[in-house]
Amino acid sequence: MQVQDSDGGEAVMSGYRARPLIEGFPGKSSTHGAFGWSSLWLLDDGERRVLVDTGQPAYIPLIHDGLARLGLTADDVTDVLLTHMHWDHVSNFTMFGSATVWVGEQELAWAAEQPAGTKFIPDLHVQELLRRSEGVERMSAGQEILPGIHAVASAGHTPHHLAFFTERAEQTMLFAGDAVKNIHELATLRADSSMDDAQSTRTIDRLRSLLADTSGVLVPGHDTGLVLADGEVHRVRPQRADIGYFADGITGEQDRSID
Repeated sequence: MQVQDSDGGEAVMSGYRARPLIEGFPGKSSTHGAFGWSSLWLLDDGERRVLVDTGQPAYIPLIHDGLARLGLTADDVTDVLLTHMHWDHVSNFTMFGSATVWVGEQELAWAAEQPAGTKFIPDLHVQELLRRSEGVERMSAGQEILPGIHAVASAGHTPHHLAFFTERAEQTMLFAGDAVKNIHELATLRADSSMDDAQSTRTIDRLRSLLADTSGVLVPGHDTGLVLADGEVHRVRPQRADIGYFADGITGEQDRSID
């Protein structure tokens, strides 16, 4: 959203522009662990550049490339919002040296109580967030953490998961993290992976109602943006993953991309 200043001068941004750095992908593997292909979006109002989640370690070059496409570097990111303390959403917060990292107070405390080796929890990243005395802010559900960006309680996948909601954009945006991981979960109200299935169902239903009330876009933890139209859930763009596979010692890399 652009407005002119009072003197009719150069236009300035009055709201966030929301753009994906990396689109999530709703894939699973029972033989090689989770894909970890999570959604990373940037909100930019010309003053703040707010990254929602930071992805898995393999995302580092993709993050640099995504920022470069926007004429930015990691040092230009002012704030990092973490939905929950799983490895595929928090692994790269350390690469944003100029940013304030926002983490749920209860979610971090819960993660810190888990024994080393608890599945999906990155022990070293949890300890680093606890260690830092500067550059880390605790947040709670219901809080307006940044201008126009609100933390929303969304427990189930983890006990203190947070989603983020803003109407200060061209479209209302709801960043659901893994409270809603993909199109199937939003359509059926059933979570595929949750620490509390009943709580997840209630959370998905509540976030779906918020989406319906605002006619916005919901960004799942592992999918493209989703919208509701006539009660049906639709992706805002086609889903695709470019995958190469070395099947043998003769033919070289073969295309195994998924649409």
